[in-house]
Amino acid sequence: MYLDNPFPYNSSYKIHICIGLILGLLLGFILVVLQPFNINNLEHDYGEVLLMGFGFVKFINYLLSHFIENLYYKKKGNWTLWNEIAFILLSSFSAAILGYIYLDTVFEKQSLSFLRSLLFLYHIVLPIIPLVVFPKSVLRFLFTKESMRDRNKEIIEDGSSVLEKITLKGQNAKDKLTVFKEHLLYVKSVDNYVIVYYTGEQIKSIMLRANISEILIQAPFLIQPHRSYLINPMHSFGIKGNSQKAVLISQNFEEKIPITRTSYKAIKSLFN
Repeated sequence: MYLDNPFPYNSSYKIHICIGLILGLLLGFILVVLQPFNINNLEHDYGEVLLMGFGFVKFINYLLSHFIENLYYKKKGNWTLWNEIAFILLSSFSAAILGYIYLDTVFEKQSLSFLRSLLFLYHIVLPIIPLVVFPKSVLRFLFTKESMRDRNKEIIEDGSSVLEKITLKGQNAKDKLTVFKEHLLYVKSVDNYVIVYYTGEQIKSIMLRANISEILIQAPFLIQPHRSYLINPMHSFGIKGNSQKAVLISQNFEEKIPITRTSYKAIKSLFN
């Protein structure tokens, strides 16, 4: 099932504190500057400051949600597209509940009411939620993807990570390969399959029903020089040609791996 496909995940609180801060500031900006639904007409001596408080509530809620998702991730050991969608929806719903509690207890200083909470969700949360959910989804994906790239550099510089094992899974239940990270050589896309080349006593290969992006999510330390190839930067490669037409060559195998013009500079800086 498509929703069961692996999805990038990073457990670092540093990354998610940054995401939470951005989301909180964004919500505060929307409420104070854009003034949706005439919300700034609410009479209060410190109206703008308290409106920014909704952003702080959003920040705290995001960190609490990340704490819970981390517990789930550590227990399950993987993260899927379905998990990501569920997190986005549930964390947004819990943020709305906390936002209502903040509105009545701090902003308007009155007792909580179930009817008012429904009105708050309908008139305020539903119209504004796309402006928060979309940035949240994009930020989580971009920050996680970028942090994984940083991990690639650490793995290359720190040999202690090389001996870790990794399992690559295809879309079929029986499609699975477990190898040491350093034994992976490269991955080649062929139609709806990928061929994974790895070393043992000799070079071996296995075909998995998957695409390049699915493999990259499972093995984020791999580098993509071309849309149809992934390479393991733990091995040494040479570059033949120039930015117009270049290939990667290796002493470990005969195949020449093409390099796109857009990735040429990054690949050259990595192996030169």
